[in-house]
Amino acid sequence: MNSKITWRLLMTGALGLWVISLVAGYLLFPESHLKAWGFFICLLLIHIAELPVSLKIRNKNNPSLQTVIAKTLLYGFTWWVPVKRGIIDP
Repeated sequence: MNSKITWRLLMTGALGLWVISLVAGYLLFPESHLKAWGFFICLLLIHIAELPVSLKIRNKNNPSLQTVIAKTLLYGFTWWVPVKRGIIDP
């Protein structure tokens, strides 16, 4: 998995997962908005949990703090793993 194209496709899939989490929530739980947002909130918590790991690459590759946080929250490991490996630029 050292291909930029592969990682870009995975990043696109991560964006799609955000949309799917909302749509699936509302389709599965139309009567409860709290439950409907559950998938989205779980995905957000997973990406927040990745922040300590992704912030370590900041010292190595020098992207801004805002970039690391935003891209980790949007893409998760599909962004910081290839950046850490030097496959894509931050």
